[in-house]
Amino acid sequence: MFERLMKMTFYGHFVAGEDQESIRPLIRHNKAFGVGFILDYGVEEDLSPEEAERKEMESCTSEAERDGSGANKREKQYQVHPAFGDRRDGVISARTYFYANEAKCDNYMENLLQCIKASGGASDGGFSAIKLTALGRPQFLLQFSDVLTRWRRFFHQMAAEQGQAGRAAVDTKLEVAVLQDSIAKMGIASRAEIEGWFTPETLGVSGTVDLLDWNSLIDSRTRLSRHLVVPNVQTGQLEPLLSRFTEEEEQQMKRMLQRMDVLAKKAKEAGVRLMIDAEQSYFQPAISRLTLEMQRRFNVDKPFIFNTFQCYLKDAYDNVTLDMELARREGWCFGAKLVRGAYMAQERVRAAEIGYEDPINPTYEATNAMYHRCLNYVLEELKHSTKAEVMVASHNEDTVHFTLCRMKEIGLHPADGQVCFGQLLGMCDQISFPLGQAGFPVYKYVPYGPVMEVLPYLSRRALENSSIMKGAQRERQLLWQELRRRLRTGSLFHHPA
Repeated sequence: MFERLMKMTFYGHFVAGEDQESIRPLIRHNKAFGVGFILDYGVEEDLSPEEAERKEMESCTSEAERDGSGANKREKQYQVHPAFGDRRDGVISARTYFYANEAKCDNYMENLLQCIKASGGASDGGFSAIKLTALGRPQFLLQFSDVLTRWRRFFHQMAAEQGQAGRAAVDTKLEVAVLQDSIAKMGIASRAEIEGWFTPETLGVSGTVDLLDWNSLIDSRTRLSRHLVVPNVQTGQLEPLLSRFTEEEEQQMKRMLQRMDVLAKKAKEAGVRLMIDAEQSYFQPAISRLTLEMQRRFNVDKPFIFNTFQCYLKDAYDNVTLDMELARREGWCFGAKLVRGAYMAQERVRAAEIGYEDPINPTYEATNAMYHRCLNYVLEELKHSTKAEVMVASHNEDTVHFTLCRMKEIGLHPADGQVCFGQLLGMCDQISFPLGQAGFPVYKYVPYGPVMEVLPYLSRRALENSSIMKGAQRERQLLWQELRRRLRTGSLFHHPA
C-alpha cells in the first residue's frame, strides 16, 4: 500500500522507476520533447548517524595510523574527523556512500554496469552517473588528495619566490634554472638528479615550467616519483608526500582503479557517456585526477568521460582552465559538467571547526560570478576545440539565459551539441522542456531503483523541493512564459536598445 502510494505521488515525481524496464516510458516521453537523460542508480544504504560515523572513521584511517606505528602527516583538511563522520549531515541533494568492504564495492560496480546497460538500451546518447567513493576505500582518496594539494602548493610557493604570486595557475611559469637552484638548496636530491627531471624531452625547450608540467612530474612514469617530498611550512623539515600503504591497502587501491577501468570500458562499448560526480573538497583533488587519467585514455575521438567542476570552490577557475589546457596540449577531448556544488554548508562548518581555510567562495554572488567566469572561458575555448563539450548543470534561470546569449554571440549552435543543459528529474521542467523543444541538447538527471531503497534519496529531495517552493513562484512563471515566447518567435537573443 505504501509503495503504491509513493509511486502515485513523491516517488513517481522524482524517480523514473524501479528497474530497467519500468524507466523506459518516462525516457521515451522525455525524448519526444527533446530531453535526454543521465541515468543514476539512486539506491543507498540507510544508516544511522552512529553507524555512518563508525564506517567513515574506520575506512579513512590507515593501518599505520590505527596501530600507532605511523603518525598522521596529512594536512588537517585531509584527515578524518569524528564530528563529520556522517557525510550526509547538511547535504540535501547528493547521494552518499560509506565503505564497508571490497565485496560491497564490487556489488555497487555490478549495479553500475546494469545502469550502463540500461542507458545503452533505453536510448542513444545517454549518460550514466557514478560516484568514486562508492568504488573503493576513501582512505586512498584522502591521501592522494593531500599529495596533489601539497604538490600544487609547493609550485605556488616556488612561483611566489620568483615574483609570480597571485597569477592564474594556467598563466604561471617558473624559470627552470631558478627552480633547480631552489630545489637543490632544499636537499631533496643531487644537482645531477634534478637536472635529469627537467629535460627538453619531458618539458620542451622553453626554459620554463608551468603547473601542468609540474603535475606531470609526480606520475609513476618519472624518476621523480620516489622523491615525493615537500617542505613542511611549519617545521621547515622535508616530509614524504605519500605515506606507505600496507599490502592490503595497496590491493584495495588497485581494485578501486580496476573498477573504474571496467566501468569505462563497458560504457564505451555501450555508447554511454560517464558523468563522474563531484564530492567533498577533501576527496575532490583525487577524484578529478583519476577522472583526468580516464579522459586521457577514453576521450580520444569524442568526450566519453565527463568531469564535474564545483564553481563554489575558490580554485574552480584554475581547475577548469588547467584541465582544458591539458586536453588541448595532449590532444584528447575535454568533457565537463559545471555545477555550483552540493556541500557548501557542510564544507564551511568543517573548515571552521577543524581549523583550515574555507575552500568555498565567501558569498552566493561570488559563486555565481565564478560559475559564469568558468562557463565563459569554456564557451570561448569551444570555438577552437570542436570536439570539446560542456554541460551547464543549473536550475538558475540567469545562468541559462547567460549561456544562451553567449552561445549566440560566440557563434555556437545548438545542433553542434557542444553545449548542453542539465536539471534534476521532477524539477525545473519549465527550463528543460522549452530548451529541448527549441533544439538545445538538454538532459534530466534520472534516478531509479526500488521504492524502499531510494527513500534516503527521496527524503532529501523533499527537503530541497520544499525550500525551493518557498521562492517567488509567480516571478518564475512569468520569466519562463517570456522565454517560451522568445524561443517561439526567435527573438531570444535580441537585446533591447
